[in-house]
Amino acid sequence: MFNNWITNNLQKFHEDIQILRFYSVGVGHLLIALLILSVLLGFLETFQIVLLYPIMNATIDFQGTEIALFEPFYTIVRSFSILPDIVLFSLLFILLVILTFLVSLTYNIVSLYLTKKVVLKTKQGIFDRLIRNDYQYYVENKRGDILYNVVTAPSNISHFLETGTFLFSEAVIILTVGITLFFVSVTSVSVLLGCCLIFLLVIREIGKKISIRLGRFQMQSMQRENEVVSNYITGLRQIRSVNGDTYWSEKYTVALNTYWDKYIRLSFFRQLPGAMLPFLFFIGIAVGVISLYYLYQERFLFIIPLMGIFIFSALKVIPRLANISDQYMVIMNHWPNLESVYQLLSDPRYQRLRNGTRIFSTLSSDIVFDNVVFSYYPYQNLLEGISLIIKRKNVTALVGHSGSGKSTVVSLLLRYYDVDAGSIRVNGYDLREYDRASLLQKVGYVSQDTFVYNVTVRENIAFGGTYSNAEIIEAAKKANIHSFIENLPKKYDSIAGDHGIKLSGGEKQRFAIARALVRNPEILLLDEATSNLDNESEAIVQDSINRISENITTFIIAHRLSTIRKADAIYVMSAGKIVETGTHEELMEKRGAYFELYESEG
Repeated sequence: MFNNWITNNLQKFHEDIQILRFYSVGVGHLLIALLILSVLLGFLETFQIVLLYPIMNATIDFQGTEIALFEPFYTIVRSFSILPDIVLFSLLFILLVILTFLVSLTYNIVSLYLTKKVVLKTKQGIFDRLIRNDYQYYVENKRGDILYNVVTAPSNISHFLETGTFLFSEAVIILTVGITLFFVSVTSVSVLLGCCLIFLLVIREIGKKISIRLGRFQMQSMQRENEVVSNYITGLRQIRSVNGDTYWSEKYTVALNTYWDKYIRLSFFRQLPGAMLPFLFFIGIAVGVISLYYLYQERFLFIIPLMGIFIFSALKVIPRLANISDQYMVIMNHWPNLESVYQLLSDPRYQRLRNGTRIFSTLSSDIVFDNVVFSYYPYQNLLEGISLIIKRKNVTALVGHSGSGKSTVVSLLLRYYDVDAGSIRVNGYDLREYDRASLLQKVGYVSQDTFVYNVTVRENIAFGGTYSNAEIIEAAKKANIHSFIENLPKKYDSIAGDHGIKLSGGEKQRFAIARALVRNPEILLLDEATSNLDNESEAIVQDSINRISENITTFIIAHRLSTIRKADAIYVMSAGKIVETGTHEELMEKRGAYFELYESEG
């Protein structure tokens, strides 16, 4: 039992050290500077205590025995001046206070710079990691958790760093004061250290058991809050249409209660050590005075300077220990955020796709799916031996019931995933050999759910690319959206609205087509691009698709079969397999799976 406890604690200590080393990469020089400054602060604070003894001795005009360890220091100071002790040591005391203030300011500036550097590096690292992560990461993780790791957790890391650096300097000062007191009075320092040890043991246990637990509850609650708010805003139109606001309000209440139901009890125990501190220390001081009285009964008046040093030291230590109590709870409260971000940045599961090195310049042959097998989860194949050919500069369509695997085929072409078996060949080379960026530069993609964000129409069409105004307008004309844009108040500089809230479904789809065409693609992928449109909007979008697909290799995932009657080749999928292929007329004559699908549309 005891061995297991030691093993578990050593393992946890090793994991914590790994996390701290991870965040310290690139800021070692700042950590060294903070160490030097904290030690300097400790010495400056300690020498204030050392100077207090001759000041008090001179004030009450006692000629008590000086502290043996510091006698050489007092002698050296006196040799530099003929001023009275009380003036000389008071002036030196003032100088040390000023130096302490300046060093403390420098320490704060360095610690803030350290915080800034670590947080910026962490935030940028998180977003870069999100960009590098495979698409599977976004499938398996909730949006609220992702948002928390990107936005909230790094901010909490900044609180951890600010608190941690402050805690470190306070701990060094307490240590140097304790060492100094040891040479002043073994009895006094024993009382002081005894109180310190009791206090530190209390906050360590409470910190580990309460603050980390409270921090995890808080993190989970905020993740759920982010998720609920994000989903509510995204699905607002549908939620309002079914009068679902009450349901989402209840979901938000549950998310809040994950943390706040436990807040009072856990926060009470977190604040308990700080409340205990004055109790322990003032009792300690009283016990120290009584002990000194009985130990030095006959010479009690002569040890008043020593008592003054002891009390002065205690008053320096008490607020720092109180801060250590509060700040230790704070850093333990934020520790789960460090763990969460560390796990995200070091998780190897979502970077399995390897980018190729072959540069894709142009499509010179057909795209071939050769016996492709794919599954999202082991032993649950979604595609089973898919073989099809997307002929160059032809229109190829893929149809089938929902869940048959049609959109997965497009996801493989876009390299959201890699095949488990078989291959996809482009220009005779395996798709995995190509540099993904160069391949996607020649691909235009339009899905059934178009992403439009709250910037200008021009920026929505360019979508991060660099295109001339003429290229953007030409793409809009091909997509049958130019005349609509020209009627907007600011034309191409009009704001599209968050999630395209100012646009109809047909308008958003034509924006998506313009976005695909401005890239001047050689391959056009349409994933049920008209499935969510009314008949009028579908007719306009379909007219755009028909015109642009005449000279581009086009692959269409079709929901409405009437939109692909003129396709050069149609493949029919069922349960992850190709069950039929041919033109519209050929498949209708077979009166098979395609015929049933077509007839079911009425």
